[in-house]
Amino acid sequence: MASCDNTAHLDGYLSSLRASTLATLSNMLNPTKVLLSDDGHFRDWRGVAELMGVDVLVIQNLERTSNPFGNLISQVKNLTANKLIEYLEQMDRYDVIDDTIAVMENDLYLASRQSISNRIQAESPQLVTIGDQECYSEHGTLVQYDAFVLYAREDQEFVDRVVEKMEGEYGMKLCLKERDFIAGLPFEHQAVTELISNRCRFVLPIFSPNFLNSEDNKFVVNFSEALGIERGCRKIVPCLYQQCDLPKSVRYYTRLDYTRQNPYWDFWDKMKKSLADPSAPPSERMSKLDALATESNPEKKDLAQSFPNGEISEKSKYSSEPVPAICPKSNINGELKENKVPQDETVPQELQTTRETKHWLKKMWKKSKKKSSEKQKVKVLAF
Repeated sequence: MASCDNTAHLDGYLSSLRASTLATLSNMLNPTKVLLSDDGHFRDWRGVAELMGVDVLVIQNLERTSNPFGNLISQVKNLTANKLIEYLEQMDRYDVIDDTIAVMENDLYLASRQSISNRIQAESPQLVTIGDQECYSEHGTLVQYDAFVLYAREDQEFVDRVVEKMEGEYGMKLCLKERDFIAGLPFEHQAVTELISNRCRFVLPIFSPNFLNSEDNKFVVNFSEALGIERGCRKIVPCLYQQCDLPKSVRYYTRLDYTRQNPYWDFWDKMKKSLADPSAPPSERMSKLDALATESNPEKKDLAQSFPNGEISEKSKYSSEPVPAICPKSNINGELKENKVPQDETVPQELQTTRETKHWLKKMWKKSKKKSSEKQKVKVLAF
């Protein structure tokens, strides 16, 4: 007879047992036993039902079935293996305990391991890209992307140029399924929709005749458009790589037209600005996008250092010519008006900060006011 003290994993429910184990218990407890136990309990499934407190009418209904013990277990979900062993001891059915206790313990141990694994998997986020694996292992977070690039494989050469420009020159983070997705990822469509919904700011479809031949691409475009309508924001940034018949839902979007031939049309700059974060403050957004461009332009870098607060005109950023200063000047009636500083009194080049520039302008204004008052005295003496 097995000892009931060895019940390390028998606190699980009988519903977690394998079908073969339940079948063994049913085969041993379904046959009717005439003799009662020392305590007056039935020694078959009816004894288990009585000790559980099952109603007499329910027991009578179970007697008419071919598998009464199995149906009893299916109706009572909270019966544990430990409790069943306790009932079997009161029924003097130690033979059932000896034959099934090891199997029940093994089944419930495997069921608990599976339950823990499922809970961990449910709590941990879904890793979709290679970057997710690295970022989650180091920081416990997932990668956030500026755009999900959707394209046809035949247009890979143009997509490589897009990646080179947006990631290499402007420091953006793009997601490409063929490049970034984990190999053998199950439920790829579900992973794509989850990624677009929560971790990609925009979807960048590269439209061409080859693109429209893919039903998967059309599905992602329709999903992204519906997502944008639901959230009340723009989700799609269409890019026309080759002339084709665009879907009706996309024709009304402002699109990036690569086929447009115009010396005043900077395609890559338009794409950079279209994929910028619209929720970021303008100063922060422009600083992120122009960081690399500033480093490659020494003149612009010097101007940025000279005016750290950004108090400089757009013309001054890209022009090396000195901007004529404006200072107030008094007329005969004592009213102030704006006038340019005389040509012989240009702004000294050694001024490097906004504070010094304001100080110099204040000094020139006092000097101009003094000259104006002297002219008025001369006119009075003339009269």
